[in-house]
Amino acid sequence: MIADVALPPVGWISEVAGVGWMVTHPTESSATILDTDLRVVTGFDVPVQAQRFMASVNQQHLAAVTLDELVVRDRHGQVLWRREHTIRCAGQPCVPNCHLDAQGVLWVYLPAGDELVAYDAATGAELDRARLESSVGAAYFFPHPDGKRIGLHVAMGQDTPLSHLAWLADGRIQGRNLPGAFLNGFTSTGDRYLALPHSDVPEIAIRDVSTGAIVVACGSTEFPGYNGDSGYSLMEAAALVSDDFVLVAVNADDDGDFENHLLLSTRGLRWQADVDYGLDMTQNAIAAPDGQGRWLTKGPDATVRLWQLPDRITDEIPGQLDLW
Repeated sequence: MIADVALPPVGWISEVAGVGWMVTHPTESSATILDTDLRVVTGFDVPVQAQRFMASVNQQHLAAVTLDELVVRDRHGQVLWRREHTIRCAGQPCVPNCHLDAQGVLWVYLPAGDELVAYDAATGAELDRARLESSVGAAYFFPHPDGKRIGLHVAMGQDTPLSHLAWLADGRIQGRNLPGAFLNGFTSTGDRYLALPHSDVPEIAIRDVSTGAIVVACGSTEFPGYNGDSGYSLMEAAALVSDDFVLVAVNADDDGDFENHLLLSTRGLRWQADVDYGLDMTQNAIAAPDGQGRWLTKGPDATVRLWQLPDRITDEIPGQLDLW
């Protein structure tokens, strides 16, 4: 463990390029910015009425979206623009979300029309919108390392999720669906991505961004080389913590309240090590990776912890992990 910090009740955690991390606090309609070593940079109120919100921040703006509104404020707290909308949820997964990219574009997923919308973050001008091949769902964004494209997946309950890669070309949204169930991050070179399983797409896989082809895959209950408890199953959370390793969670009890974390090699998705934190990890403890060997965990005590891979994980021949 590199650092830890006690915060108000934690909602969503995301990486902020060039800064560190953003942690939302839904019960307080606020957020905290942490630097890369988990020191508090600043905290601020999120200018929305609802406690249930998703947010994104860069060095110029904060954006937040709820079922009722989309709001952008500047770094000084001044609300720049606001758009009201009505998103009705009829028992389906229903989470609007947003992402501020490095080009000054605010990407927004709106479940009401299953639309991806691009706005000028500073002015609120709508640049374009596109209908996705999904139904009402919950979306999560994963920025591509090139800073120009944005990945997302839309979870739709029991239905097959949608993974999508989008970008702007001449002011219009272009994009294509990505094979695999849940897109869950890109390698640092941007040429491969992690896809997590769903009930009808049972494998965890590393796939090629250009073609969608599987580079390596394995079943979610049969990690090669793992000799842990039989009958384990993959939990929902996982992270591409570096180009060499995937961190996954497996159930640690019958109720699914606790989980164990394993490191798999991206080269073959073989088990490499159990992660011994010295404390219990509750469900969905894996919060966010930086892709460079560090990741955050969260728990019911509202303490966020920063972890880092050791210099050596396995007895593999040095450089061998680069061969995949």
